[in-house]
Amino acid sequence: MNITQTAGDEHTQPLSPRELEILRRLPSGGTYDAIARGLGISRHTVDTYIRRIRAKVGAANRTQLVVLALRLEESHSTVRGLQDA
Repeated sequence: MNITQTAGDEHTQPLSPRELEILRRLPSGGTYDAIARGLGISRHTVDTYIRRIRAKVGAANRTQLVVLALRLEESHSTVRGLQDA
């Protein structure tokens, strides 16, 4: 699974802001329906985003996406902590 997206890697597609938003909602255990309601989109749209995210990062399943989301949140927390220092 491609957890980090390297700037110079031409084969890596960055996640869109909406894909990141959906990815960040996965660790809380939200179902596709709950995520869809929270974002005002359809369940099928959430499913499409999840499939695109999995393809971009090479995740085999939802569990791997949750791990990715937690790692991204951890790295963002670290950056915020450094900025506040």
